[in-house]
Amino acid sequence: MLKQTLILLTPLMLCAANWQDTLNTAVNAASSTQTTTKTTTTSQSTATSGVKEALSLGAKQAVSLLGKENGYLNNSAVKIPLPSSMKPIATAAEKLGGKSYVDDFVKTMNTAATKSVPKTASILSDTISSMSVEDAQAIVSGGNTAATDYFKTKAGSKLLSAIMPIIKESISESQVMSSYQALKGFAGGSSATQAIGNNALVGQASSLAKGLGMGDALPSGDEDIESYIGRKTLDGLFYMIGEKEKALRSNPLASGSSIIQQVFGK
Repeated sequence: MLKQTLILLTPLMLCAANWQDTLNTAVNAASSTQTTTKTTTTSQSTATSGVKEALSLGAKQAVSLLGKENGYLNNSAVKIPLPSSMKPIATAAEKLGGKSYVDDFVKTMNTAATKSVPKTASILSDTISSMSVEDAQAIVSGGNTAATDYFKTKAGSKLLSAIMPIIKESISESQVMSSYQALKGFAGGSSATQAIGNNALVGQASSLAKGLGMGDALPSGDEDIESYIGRKTLDGLFYMIGEKEKALRSNPLASGSSIIQQVFGK
C-alpha cells in the first residue's frame, strides 16, 4: 500500500519541485531587473549631476574672468581684434601716426564686451537647469568640448539677444563709434574727417588710403560693428568655458568635486 502511495505521490512531488524552481527563477530575474534598473537610474542621475556641476563651474569662471576690468582686452586668447576688413586702413593709419585711433577703437570694443558678459550668467544657469538626462549622457560620452557645444546649441541665440542691448549702450558710453569714425577718416570719409578734425595728418592719411584703394575696405554700416562685437564676445565666452571643460576632463581630481571625479574620472 505504501509503495503504491509513493508511486502516486512522486509525480506530484516532481511537479512541486519544478514549480518551486520556476518561481525562484522568476523571483531572481525580477530582482535582477530591479537592481539593473536601479543601477541605471542612479548612473544617469549621477551623470546628469556631474555634468551640471562641471558646466556650472566652467560658466561661472568664464563670466568672472571676462567680466572683470579689461577681462577681454588683457586676455590675448579672447581679445577682440579689429575686423579683418579694417586691418589695411589701420596699418596705413599707424604708419601715419594714427596708432592712437586704432588702439582706442580696439580698447572700446573690448570694454563693451566686458560690460556685457555678466548678463550671460542667468541664461547659462537656466540652460544648465533645463538639461535632460539624454543631454547629459551625450556630453559625458562626447568630445572634449561637448558641454561647451551644448551651450552654443541651446543658448547661443538667447545669449546674443541678451548682450546686444548692453553692447549698444556700452558702445555709446565708451564712444566706440567715435573711434570707428576716426578710423573711417583715414579711409577718406568726409563726415568722419570732420568729426576728428580737418588737420594735415588726417588729410594726408585720407589721400594715402584712397591711393591704395582702401576707401572701400571698411564695413558698410555702423551696425556691423555692433554685431561683430556681439559675436566676438560670445566667441570669447565659449572659448573660456571650453578651456575649463578640457581641464576638468583631463584632470577631474583638480575640480575638488567628488561627483565630477566620478563622472569624468573614468
